[in-house]
Amino acid sequence: MIPYSKMSREELEEEIRQLVEEESRARRSAMPGEEAVIRQKINFAKSYLTNPNTIQPGKRFAVEGESRLFEVEYLRGVMAWGRWQDEQVLSALPIGILIPAPPS
Repeated sequence: MIPYSKMSREELEEEIRQLVEEESRARRSAMPGEEAVIRQKINFAKSYLTNPNTIQPGKRFAVEGESRLFEVEYLRGVMAWGRWQDEQVLSALPIGILIPAPPS
């Protein structure tokens, strides 16, 4: 398999389509572990389609599937490092799941 970092936009989009189908099959087969692994692959593939310049350190972002906000401190590759709202622990998230938060 070609690493996501070497895939073209079209290849990444096709990979995501195939992974979404696999995730659906895993969900129907009641395989939550497999479903979670596939979801992570989708998130990483989406991260390679995301322009890292849209993720600004010091800004807060909504996160797919989460109610808390995530404040980005810095980027390393396709990973955003920062802290969840009201937490002190440094965490990393793929940039493909970050959504600009509305102004507070």
